[in-house]
Amino acid sequence: MKPDLVWEQGGRPVAVVDAKYKRETPAGYPDADLYQMLAYCTALALPRGHLVYAQGGVEPARHVVRHTRIEIVCHALNLALPPAALLAAVARLAEELVAVDTAAT
Repeated sequence: MKPDLVWEQGGRPVAVVDAKYKRETPAGYPDADLYQMLAYCTALALPRGHLVYAQGGVEPARHVVRHTRIEIVCHALNLALPPAALLAAVARLAEELVAVDTAAT
């Protein structure tokens, strides 16, 4: 299994991120993506994983997996933004992930 990004501190994983070049549909994000992230979180012993999509809702969609303590957060980036604005959005997302996930470990 190879997620797109594993953030480590002191040799321990503290965050996992997988990027998807997909957009949210009216039914939401694909279940297969959620199952894939669940596998990453389980393998890395992380309480939270992040999926980043090319387009979707403004607020992140949060899914808590039943009978576990794992939360999967689906974020969306607007790829139609000008490059500088898109880079700023990526930087904000990275800061949020690091702040939340490193505080939880």
